[in-house]
Amino acid sequence: MENEFVRIFKYAHDFYLKRLRLIIIFSIPFILAFLVLMFVPAPTYLSLGGVFLRTGSIPELSLIDLVVTAVGYVIAVFVIADTIVNINIIVRCKRTMTSIKQEVITAMGKYATRIFYIYTLMLLLLFIVQLLTYDNPLQSWLYPLFAFILSFLLFFVPPAVVIDNSNTAEAIRRSVDMALRNPDLVLIWTLLSLAILTFLKFFADLIFGPYAGYFVLLVNSLIVLPFLTVLQTQMYMEKYPLAR
Repeated sequence: MENEFVRIFKYAHDFYLKRLRLIIIFSIPFILAFLVLMFVPAPTYLSLGGVFLRTGSIPELSLIDLVVTAVGYVIAVFVIADTIVNINIIVRCKRTMTSIKQEVITAMGKYATRIFYIYTLMLLLLFIVQLLTYDNPLQSWLYPLFAFILSFLLFFVPPAVVIDNSNTAEAIRRSVDMALRNPDLVLIWTLLSLAILTFLKFFADLIFGPYAGYFVLLVNSLIVLPFLTVLQTQMYMEKYPLAR
């Protein structure tokens, strides 16, 4: 398994460097999506290059604040879904020798919408679990466990949609099947991403002080997350012998 992951990582690394400029350009919307989340009326906070919602403060929001927050999250989730799709398209076009420009034009309505549906479902499920476990002394264990299991099972949804042109239900099925057959790949990816972001946060705290969170958000949006997306897609393509 170690040799397999090294091979996958090397391919993802080499591909990422060769397409770095294009990938960075396509990753700019990540920043826009995170900015939308930062400026919604609901209280949010930065952590390890991401923007998170303080759900405990939601009952204090007005109806207008809730509506604006919901609209902001819808916009942000769709932008994130479309950006992930575009990075996956760069990988796929390299394999199939098709035009990236032509693929991107049709991707927003075709692939991004499917991933948007699944990501929205994930957020709703996470939100429901947070509400159900609110004030429960076990929430600090139950919610993270549920979030991990859900994220684990749906880890391969983006490449399942883009690489295999799966519809929403089929993408979920393929992702669950791939994750259960290759749990080590998902866990290694998770540990690697955590290690990279933790190191980046530590470095940023030393250099940028109170602005460290914004620096990590910027680097994560343009450098780290795009690379992890390429790596994730390459992991998924291991199911095809000719892709190795």
